[in-house]
Amino acid sequence: LKSPWHLGTASMVWSSQWKQDGSGSWGSSARQRLPQRAVGILVDWQHKAGKSFGWIAPIYGIPPHMAEVQSHGGDVYVHWRDIEDPRPGAVVTFWPYIDGQGLGAEECSSRKVLRFTVPFSSNIQLTLPLEETNPCTTYLTSSVFYPELEERGVTLRKYLWSTPLTVFELWGAPQDIVQVADDIGLLAHPDAEVLTSRSMAKHEAPEHLRDISEKELPHIPPRFRVAARLCGSGATGADGARRRLLTLLGV
Repeated sequence: LKSPWHLGTASMVWSSQWKQDGSGSWGSSARQRLPQRAVGILVDWQHKAGKSFGWIAPIYGIPPHMAEVQSHGGDVYVHWRDIEDPRPGAVVTFWPYIDGQGLGAEECSSRKVLRFTVPFSSNIQLTLPLEETNPCTTYLTSSVFYPELEERGVTLRKYLWSTPLTVFELWGAPQDIVQVADDIGLLAHPDAEVLTSRSMAKHEAPEHLRDISEKELPHIPPRFRVAARLCGSGATGADGARRRLLTLLGV
């Protein structure tokens, strides 16, 4: 997968091992729900006229010792009735369950997201959790995640691209995203910017926006290479930055 903005629907070699009509195990056998919600990335979605289904690559909350985890390459099956607005590349939370065909997901919901950039040379100014991991290297070869923050309901992903700017994604509920962004130092960082598009940034003053060059972020589509500076843009400190971020999140 080249980037979260253009996440192609990969052809799963085990899709044919699930029922060919895409109905999967939905309603065909009893589900045994696991004790806690999990987090993952929707990496594939098959549109099949009322029988759609997809696959989630889990990143948190699935016990690694379970035999069912080894089925289907470690991915989790999701039926169209168990997810709203499926968007490949989105981080989702879900209840994992076991049935006769393996591991599945129900009550799936997508998290909101904000993407930030800071100059590669100044990453050290951020206070990131010590543990870095990549639980889905099959799909995301240039990323690390910070599982400590999942306890706070936020998925933090750092891209490892060799570019002048480092991209951080924060997925979660709007208030949680903004709080974590503040806690790790993004709101106070003098050069931190939030990535957006012109249409999404309609509440920002035009002079507070800039177009990021392809050289700075070559992996991101042009329409998302628009940045709003968090500091020095007329906002009153961290409180002003918080309000602007919540507006971008639709709050």
